[in-house]
Parts: sequence; C-alpha cells; structure tokens
Amino acid sequence: MSETEDAAAAHQAVEDAVARERARMARELHDSVATDLAGAISLFKVYVEGHPGSAKKGPPDGTLLNVLEILERMLKQVRETLAELRPRPIGREGLVGDIRHQAEEFARLYSIRVEISANGTEDMLTSHQREVVYQVVREALTNVRRHSGSSICRVRMAFAARPFLIEIADEGRGLASGRPGGYGLVGMRERSAGIGGRLEVVSEEGRGTKVFLFGPT
Repeated sequence: MSETEDAAAAHQAVEDAVARERARMARELHDSVATDLAGAISLFKVYVEGHPGSAKKGPPDGTLLNVLEILERMLKQVRETLAELRPRPIGREGLVGDIRHQAEEFARLYSIRVEISANGTEDMLTSHQREVVYQVVREALTNVRRHSGSSICRVRMAFAARPFLIEIADEGRGLASGRPGGYGLVGMRERSAGIGGRLEVVSEEGRGTKVFLFGPT
C-alpha cells in the first residue's frame, strides 16, 4: 500500500472506532438512564391519574406535578443525546437533500428562512464527514433559533474546496464580547475535531454570527 492508502486506512480505522464507541455509549445510556426515567415517569402518571386531587394540593403532594415535569424534560434531553450519539443515516436524497428538508421544516415551524447553496459534490466526503456536516448544520440552526433573533440564515457548502468548507451565517444580534460558548458549540467543535477538521465562530454583537466548519486538510 502507498503512503496515501496507509493514511486513508488509518483514518477509516479511527472513524470506525469512534462509531463503535458512540454506539456503546448510546446502548448504555438507553438501557440505564433512559429506561429508568421512562419507568419513573410511568409510575408518576399512574399515581397522579389515580389521585387527581393530591397532585394539586400543597406540599408535599403539590410538588408531584413539578417533579413529573422535570423527569419528562430530563427524558427528552436524554433522547436528544441518544439521537446525536446514534444519528439516523443520511437519506436517499443525500446530505444536501436532508439539509434542504431540514431547512423547509425550520422555516415552517419557526418562520426563519434558510437559504442553501452548494458547490461541488458531497460524494467527495466520507460518510462520517457527511454525518458531521449534517449534525453541525442542525446545531447551528438550533442556535440561530434560540439566540440570534434573525429571520434569515444562509448555509453555504463548498464541497470542492480543499479543505471542504461549510458556512452557516445569520443576521441576528450576534454574541456579546466575552460571552462563553454553550454546550452546543462545544459539541460542534468536538465533532469537527473528530474528522480532523476545525470549527470557527466569527461574531460581532448586533451584526450576526458566522459558523465555519473546515474539513480535514
């Protein structure tokens, strides 16, 4: 094998190992935390339905509905984490098609227009790289919805560039100087590093935010 083939094989081995570890973590999270939370929620609901008056009284029974709400929120967060650890495969329409569907849903649900452009073909990316691009775009759009206040977002995918480049830009309020990034941004950075790439965020308060995902060099 040539040096290039050796490097490609080593990189694929790393990707396979990461995928196996993520699958193991997803199984453990599902079989322990998610299952126990779902069981606790079911028991709470049985009790509340059998004692409809007690859940509305003062302490201690008056806290039951609040506890139930907290447990349901925790289960939702665990399931979202499971979806990230074991994301669905890219559909038959490919990465660009899936992102377009995501953009259409985003506009329908949140009235935020998402403009998409692509240069080159996604076939130049590995399956793991395409998965990371999809997850980064999804998380970036979530941040636009939660924090930016922008009514428009642009996703530019330059597959033909070396390294490939994904840009997600909004026209919102931007990030305040010195404001730390949240867990979503940390997750995007980790995903980018996992394919040998990097993530950069350029933002100015009141002038929007741009997220850049650079593929491996």
